Amino acid sequence: MSGTARRRRRQGSGGTAAPAPTTAVGKMLALFAAAVRWFLVLLREIYGQFFVVTMDTLIQKPFLFILNKVHIEQHKRLTDLIGKRGRKTPLITVSNHCSSLDEPLLFSALIPWPILQWQLRWSLCNDDMFFKLGNVFAQLFFYAARGLPIWRNRSMDQPSFQEFCTKARKGGWCHIFPEGRIWQPWKLNAEGRRLGPLRPGVGKLIAHCEEVDPVVLPFYHTGMHRVLPQLPNSRAQAFPPKTGNTLRIRVGEPIPVGDLLEEYRERRDARLLDRARQLQRSRLCRPCQLG
Repeated sequence: MSGTARRRRRQGSGGTAAPAPTTAVGKMLALFAAAVRWFLVLLREIYGQFFVVTMDTLIQKPFLFILNKVHIEQHKRLTDLIGKRGRKTPLITVSNHCSSLDEPLLFSALIPWPILQWQLRWSLCNDDMFFKLGNVFAQLFFYAARGLPIWRNRSMDQPSFQEFCTKARKGGWCHIFPEGRIWQPWKLNAEGRRLGPLRPGVGKLIAHCEEVDPVVLPFYHTGMHRVLPQLPNSRAQAFPPKTGNTLRIRVGEPIPVGDLLEEYRERRDARLLDRARQLQRSRLCRPCQLG
């Protein structure tokens, strides 16, 4: 064998073996990155628990129960479902939407203290407010308190809503405002309504619960429109929040959805079967058309 051939053979064999260390290093870096990501998520969960308890104890509860008054009817219905339902049973709460402070203040009154981090509810927040002070603040404030951003100009297939549905499907507690926007009494009265038009997001959320039928619990509240009034004919709200008001929350009875989900699954499976048959027929007919 000539010297040139031997050199080529060595180069060829060396070229094949060279990627092995690179592949090993890549795997190590991927594992390290996954470990760091897991640690940061765990740290955020721990921080989230501390953050929620601190905000709830020092700010929200004093504002609600000292500077204002809160009356809750059938509170035990909710607290029993929070702590005593199965770990894999989704809990979906729905309510009317009167102000930007509905989510933090109402749940400060409704959630029993102390509460485990996994029992905290997941919620959606308008992207304008979510990222108003930047991504870092969003991570430390909204994500820590189990909030997810939602873009109103996008479809329900957006990643954040899909993540929200995944949280419910895995047995989490998710709260959603079916009206999709703030509706205060002056606007409802002007349009002759008791509630704003309901959006399809809540139905989509329920339909994603494939393994276990969710518990859907409604509640209705009044008084938040006085705590944070919305200026007539405007979306602006009169900050800072007002005191000396009475908030009333009425927890309703769970809404059975098992029959609706069963009908939805049967129709979905029938549509999928029909599409499969149409695709099969089109493939069988294609050789005849070519001939």
